[in-house]
Amino acid sequence: MTNAKRLTTGATLGVLALAVGGWMLLKAGAEPAVAQEDPAVQTAATAAQEAEQTPAEAAIAAAENADRGPAQPIPFNHAFHVTELSMSCAYCHTGTERSKVAVMPALSLCIGCHRVVGGALAPIQELRAYWARGEPVPWERVYKVPEFVQFYHEPHMRNGLECEECHGPVEEMDRIYQWSSLRMGWCLECHRGEPEETDVATDYMLSQEYQHAPTPEGRQPTGLYPYAISEEYGASRAPIDCLACHY
Repeated sequence: MTNAKRLTTGATLGVLALAVGGWMLLKAGAEPAVAQEDPAVQTAATAAQEAEQTPAEAAIAAAENADRGPAQPIPFNHAFHVTELSMSCAYCHTGTERSKVAVMPALSLCIGCHRVVGGALAPIQELRAYWARGEPVPWERVYKVPEFVQFYHEPHMRNGLECEECHGPVEEMDRIYQWSSLRMGWCLECHRGEPEETDVATDYMLSQEYQHAPTPEGRQPTGLYPYAISEEYGASRAPIDCLACHY
């Protein structure tokens, strides 16, 4: 037998021996040993992968992995847009200061930037796909008052309330969540506050210009306001009568 044939035969026998040995182990109930990766190596690999992320990619991951607030169809990170890009609330929610309801930004506003920015990012590609199909992004609603409550943003902003007084530290939120309870007691806590001279068109300001008519002793005043509330007219920062919010 030639050397070449001897080598070929030896290799064949070796493969057969390995195959038979593996079969015998399985038949005996033994499991082949699986190499376990060192946790320290895994941690280092994860850290290296995170280090390679751009700020935008890290913001997307943070929005996707956040544990508060409803998951959105596109992982929009408020903290990144406010802190990294120095965008104000009014840039996207424009018109809220003169609207009866909160203004959600139109898709055209998003595309105004993302037509040229972030094209390599998967969420931006999805955003552009919505635009190409002529479909709005089906955002999950975060804040909602009951149907029997009327809340207008315009008078609150006109009186100088900052967005974070009701919406919390949005500049720190990777995913937006409901920060305030929206309960009546929470609203009244602010409405019952001390009036400020900078307030505009509140009960306090109106009471300075238009004196409330005197109430006949022992009788409910003319109108729809309960007696106790009418007695407090002008003493609080904002209206506390029922019809201010329930009508």
